[in-house]
Amino acid sequence: MRRAPALLLLPLLASLSAVATGTPTPATSPAVPTSAQGEQFQRGETTYFLACAICHGDRLEGVSAPGLGGEDFRALYRMLPPRALHDLIRDTMPDDRRGTLSAQEVLDVTAYLLRENDLPIPDGEVRPDTLDHTPPTP
Repeated sequence: MRRAPALLLLPLLASLSAVATGTPTPATSPAVPTSAQGEQFQRGETTYFLACAICHGDRLEGVSAPGLGGEDFRALYRMLPPRALHDLIRDTMPDDRRGTLSAQEVLDVTAYLLRENDLPIPDGEVRPDTLDHTPPTP
């Protein structure tokens, strides 16, 4: 079932509320995203649900297009730099409206998909200068 766009904004509104009330944020560690990463993941999730989920599924499972999660996806992108996924999204998505995502939306969705698949993410935000980050070898 497709989520209503209003429901997608609830986590964003909750985080804005926490900032407005001065709620402290947790310390940054490898398991906890930085503030910039967290914001990028949130934007990426929102963009994903608005532009991608109708074909790729709410849980990345694939509906009328391939799934964007699971072991096959992780195996393919685990050893590649983020640029591989970024460029695929930039050049081919959304399938019926190619090239309509902004450069920032493509970066945000790339970061969201990397995080959702527990794939290596460059330190800080996924930015044009971090797209060639080479994942550590296992």
